[in-house]
Amino acid sequence: MCLCDDFFAVVGNVDIVLWNPSIQKFIILPLPLIRPKSPHMFVLGFGADNFSNNDDDYKLVRLVYHKNDYDIFSQYNVPPEVEIYSLNTGVWRRVIGVEIKHCMVEFMWSQAFVNGAVHWIAYDVGENGGVRSLIMSFSIADEVFGDIMLLDALAGQIATNLSIMVFEGSLAVVKYEREIDGGSCEVWVMKQYGVLESWTRFYSINLDDMERVVGFRNNGEVLFSTRSYELVSYDPNSGHKKDLGIRGSSRSFYVQNYMESLVLLQGDNVVSDEFLEGMGSLWIED
Repeated sequence: MCLCDDFFAVVGNVDIVLWNPSIQKFIILPLPLIRPKSPHMFVLGFGADNFSNNDDDYKLVRLVYHKNDYDIFSQYNVPPEVEIYSLNTGVWRRVIGVEIKHCMVEFMWSQAFVNGAVHWIAYDVGENGGVRSLIMSFSIADEVFGDIMLLDALAGQIATNLSIMVFEGSLAVVKYEREIDGGSCEVWVMKQYGVLESWTRFYSINLDDMERVVGFRNNGEVLFSTRSYELVSYDPNSGHKKDLGIRGSSRSFYVQNYMESLVLLQGDNVVSDEFLEGMGSLWIED
């Protein structure tokens, strides 16, 4: 699991941590190579490389977008600068010549790791200022960026009204009626990876006091943050909600399935996570 302590801080002061909750060990990554002094924002993506060779690896990709002061339609310049951290090598390396034509929303991006690739909600800005949303992917093994198209019902939404996550092993996109005081939301699932026509609307949910979808449980219930800073489990069939007794803002919650492993069991820079031990109380067993 990848943790970053503060997206709003100067990047030189930000710790990026790889944490294995199975064995309660973590490692603090070295500072990134790309540390601009001018205004910018960055996006992270983390996943496992189980395909490229016999030694499994975990990689973190970092995209740095520089602020655009001259284009009234686009807040950041494209392409971004890109660098990758490999747990096996323990170092960052820059990636040159990557043609990324899309941007992402500052401080509001989420990721989904499916089919060996990290996925984010991204958007394109046309010459007339029109915006089109899509999914941008990054293959952890091949280190190649790609695009996945959305149906018009999703692509026509501004990126701040969309969130990406994993639903029963498949890509899912949550569409909110509006960014603030969402009103209602729809959960769309890509039943066949990479096939545009396989996007299917699974749920349409009236939010009431609920705020954002946090994730999905194995029992079919949906996890929501609320405006009262609660985490609730919602049954889309019955409409019943259960307060899980966990408090926090919608942006502080993150739900992801993980497979237990012994990664980080040994290593020169590996530390037992005394300062993270309280996070054990936030686990939800399914």
